[in-house]
Amino acid sequence: MNNNFLFIDDSGSKDWETPFSNDFINNPPTRNTTNLNYWRRNYFVLAGLHITSQTIKELNPLINKAKIKCFGTKHVEIKSDWLRNPYRRKKHYLDVFDINDIKLKKFIEDKWYNFMEKYAKSIQIQAFVLDKRYYKKNRDNFTPLQILTQVLFDRVELHPHKNCVIVFDQMDSEIKSTNHNQGQILKISSKEIDLGSFHKKFSHTTPRFEKSKNSNFLQLADTVAYNVYRQFVNYGDLNDYLGSKSTERYSYLNKLINNFYNKDGKITGYGIVRVPKATKNPLK
Repeated sequence: MNNNFLFIDDSGSKDWETPFSNDFINNPPTRNTTNLNYWRRNYFVLAGLHITSQTIKELNPLINKAKIKCFGTKHVEIKSDWLRNPYRRKKHYLDVFDINDIKLKKFIEDKWYNFMEKYAKSIQIQAFVLDKRYYKKNRDNFTPLQILTQVLFDRVELHPHKNCVIVFDQMDSEIKSTNHNQGQILKISSKEIDLGSFHKKFSHTTPRFEKSKNSNFLQLADTVAYNVYRQFVNYGDLNDYLGSKSTERYSYLNKLINNFYNKDGKITGYGIVRVPKATKNPLK
């Protein structure tokens, strides 16, 4: 039995929504409210939580208990888009569970994020960020999801828990779809599609797909993916080292920073993988 799991969710658009232009690289739009939609469309993020079966066994009942105390049931999906959109927040939380914004915010800030903080040594974040500006010809051949999935599998192969069970949030309505998002992920995993991997085969088992509403850990992965996405949309980067704060941080990401996979405090290339690397301008 495999004792290591990697739960993965995404944030941002899986499509090429912004046109290619060298000017976007050399003279990028200012990060302000006027250009916010451009930067939102520019980034795509896959974020994963490395976690052991023992931690899952310990933490899952605690999460369920906290949900029951706040909502009256454990069957609640914590979803970043719903939390931050007033209409969806009202529809999915306030009206359904008869709670107010204050109680909901207290649960998220005091409980939900605290689960990650308390288990900083047991839950490792590994996030992958695609900057679409740098891709031109490859847009005709591959999707952002395919490119980032290839990088994810390659980098997971370098992680101590490379022989993990990978669980993706179910992206398609048909779980066995071979032509859509999930099918493409499976083809990359099995090497039926290879975008230039430097591994002959992967150590992880065949990826699984589950509905996030049924998994507390896919919901936590959604939280991480959204926070990393907002970090790059708002500020364009994240510091290379845990202790460095020269680049401003998205406020909620501060609560997760110690969970990032790192080597001697360095998270670049370990817990945060930029695609392509920030110092290069490939594939034009």
